[in-house]
Amino acid sequence: MLTPTQNQLSNQLYHSLKEHFPDIELVEIIENPFERDGVWMRIIPPTESARSIQFGELAADITTNILVEHDCDIVISFATHSASSH
Repeated sequence: MLTPTQNQLSNQLYHSLKEHFPDIELVEIIENPFERDGVWMRIIPPTESARSIQFGELAADITTNILVEHDCDIVISFATHSASSH
């Protein structure tokens, strides 16, 4: 179960990414199954390859800042539309 801080930081991260990439979709935010204190976000990234790379770079920058500033490890996993329907 996510802590209130993890929930807040995850939502802030998603909204920051959504500002730059309005075509992304959030699938879920859960406790990282491999790292008990971590967060796992599944996001459907932009479909265009170049934009997907830019999205990944921005996500890496923001998640690194969150880790350094708040000691909260958030991992973003790319999902697909077919995977999000499960």
